Amino acid sequence: MKGLVCFGFVFLSLGMSACHAPSSTVVKTHEYTAEQKCATLKNMKVGEVLVFNAPENPSTGYQWKLLQPLKIFKTEETYLPSSADEKVVGAAGTKTFRFTAEQPGQDYIELVHVRAWESSKEPDQKWQCRIRVS
Repeated sequence: MKGLVCFGFVFLSLGMSACHAPSSTVVKTHEYTAEQKCATLKNMKVGEVLVFNAPENPSTGYQWKLLQPLKIFKTEETYLPSSADEKVVGAAGTKTFRFTAEQPGQDYIELVHVRAWESSKEPDQKWQCRIRVS
């Protein structure tokens, strides 16, 4: 009987610890480059992330820019110089845009590779993605 009671306490404590175990939530990330096209209408869920990476060399004047502010996404931009050319003036690197879906709705991401002073000129490159968040 004593063994059965001990087994019951062990079983109960294991069951309770499983209820309090931290849940590991994996955030789905959709990654694209300038060469990859986005689907006609990309479906995402709140909390998911879309990442866009493209080569950029700010010393040439060309930079990737977001054409219009987004309504349902948190937007983060970073530029990382190439590690091989880190100390070289005018070296290229990678521009990264990170878009995190914050609420349901529909939005349109339009990125262009342009020189700021050539606003009337057609962009050197363009990347677009229409997204529905549920």
